[in-house]
Amino acid sequence: MASLTIQAEKFLLKKRIGCLIGMRIQKFRSFCVIILLVLDMQSLVDVAREEAERRRLLEQQGIKGRVIEGNGTSTAPSGNITTSIGPSYEPEKTSARSDSSKNQASLRRYQATLKKLDREIQKTEDRLASKRARLQKEKWAPVKLGRSSGSGKSGNSQSQLQSQIDELQLKLKQLRDERYDVWESGKKAGFLPGELEGRFLH
Repeated sequence: MASLTIQAEKFLLKKRIGCLIGMRIQKFRSFCVIILLVLDMQSLVDVAREEAERRRLLEQQGIKGRVIEGNGTSTAPSGNITTSIGPSYEPEKTSARSDSSKNQASLRRYQATLKKLDREIQKTEDRLASKRARLQKEKWAPVKLGRSSGSGKSGNSQSQLQSQIDELQLKLKQLRDERYDVWESGKKAGFLPGELEGRFLH
């Protein structure tokens, strides 16, 4: 009977020891899980800090970085936390180059139109100066006595010259008005006077 009692006590003692060991193991596992969670959260904080610093540097350089979706992290096959950074500013650079090309083409059209009008204005001014000089020459030419028919021809010639001068003056005004309109349109489009005149190199 005494032997059975001793065996029962040994069994109960072993059971208690096993329970104590199991509880300690469970507490140790919980502690390990908490440590891992803390380390993982710390890694996420470090990644977020690095991402914020990267975006700040890109903004200082005038480059817009791509915003990372979600929590901004991904898990690599090895279990490490990685971030995805892509050259998202390339489309903006392409768009800027496209806008610059369009502006250059528009500027060249304005410059070509202004140069053409300048040539026509210069040509008209030269013709007008020649007609005026000819008219003045005929007005001051000495009249020959006894030739009334010659005097009539001279008068007709002067009338024709005056009519041509009037037409050239009207044409010159129209050309200058047209040039002014093109000039103002170019300035409203955002071009500087020096650019419209072709004095600035690109």
